[in-house]
Amino acid sequence: MSNVNQHSTFWELLPLKGLGPIRFLTDKSALQTYHDELGSITAERNENFQQQKQELYDTYNLFKEFFSQDDLNNVLEAMQVIGDSRDDISRVFMDSGISLEYKANQLVEVFADDRAKRLHFQGMPLFASNPTQLVMYISKQLNEIPCIKDEEIAFPEHNLFLFSFLSEQPGGAYQEGRRKGRTVSWWNTARPFGEDLSGYRPLELI
Repeated sequence: MSNVNQHSTFWELLPLKGLGPIRFLTDKSALQTYHDELGSITAERNENFQQQKQELYDTYNLFKEFFSQDDLNNVLEAMQVIGDSRDDISRVFMDSGISLEYKANQLVEVFADDRAKRLHFQGMPLFASNPTQLVMYISKQLNEIPCIKDEEIAFPEHNLFLFSFLSEQPGGAYQEGRRKGRTVSWWNTARPFGEDLSGYRPLELI
């Protein structure tokens, strides 16, 4: 693979902006424009609050002997809390390792797994670089100290999250995480219903 491909502007991770030319809030209809780069769609998943409610009612009616009306009401209340933020959500999965999440057909999240070999941050490959050097480089360029919990590194000011690159250890230490299953995701706004970052600690890189 050539350096030109590795450092293609199309495959640049742009925190708060998107992936190369695919910018946050871009309409879903534009996705077909990037078929040559992103590859084929392997799956698509949709979330609709009203549809989820109907499925819940159908399940309840099938198994009424196992669930009370109070059980149903409790689940409905919990669904209502997250309903607005997760309503009208669709996620498109590509065979290049990229998946794109849309709300009301506008791009809100980019997710990449380690099949996205050409993905890079300002010329530094995401999945082929030394994880510590990568995180230090991102931290320097974004001027943000990341935080860590277990195997997730967060740059909350930039809504950027890396999983399995580094692993938190007792006593404030860290080590390289598992190579298999590394992922990165970035959002246009704060990650909805993500884990409370108050449980994360600053990652001391030096």
